[in-house]
Amino acid sequence: MTDLELLARFPSAGADHPVTNDWPSAEKTLHTSFPAPFKEFLDVFGGAKFDDFLRVYRAGAQNENVDLIRRSIAARATMANSRPHIRSLLAGRGVTPSELIRWGGTDNADMLFLVPHPDPDNWAVLTVTGRGQEYDVYEGPAESYLLRILRRELTSQVLPDDFPDEEFLIERAPWI
Repeated sequence: MTDLELLARFPSAGADHPVTNDWPSAEKTLHTSFPAPFKEFLDVFGGAKFDDFLRVYRAGAQNENVDLIRRSIAARATMANSRPHIRSLLAGRGVTPSELIRWGGTDNADMLFLVPHPDPDNWAVLTVTGRGQEYDVYEGPAESYLLRILRRELTSQVLPDDFPDEEFLIERAPWI
């Protein structure tokens, strides 16, 4: 069973039909080609909120607060202008802040990014605190990162110790 299939087995509420993402616009605007597994992840969980705390964005959402395209553009500027430690981390990977893809965020203003790589199998997840200097890098796809966080198999320097709750719900909102 894939990590995406395992994620989909957690208790959820709301509509669980496929999510509409505007992939052509996202790829053109953000100057990237998304790996197929990431597209599958957002086609299942775009708009969803995990444990009433962590929101996964959707490519082309009308609500600018959950639109992967607009959130990525805004976050790229933030990372380039005010986070020298993140610029340094990315430079070591051959990436600039202008290439980051912001795929999610938390109620604490923490940011979840994809870090591109020429090999689509080697994209990573970068989680950056909304306030402060903490960050995590996970070498793997978004669905694997999220699954390991939810199972408490991975400890984050950014996400709170009480996330997720022992019993949590995924609120699916593909229309958001």
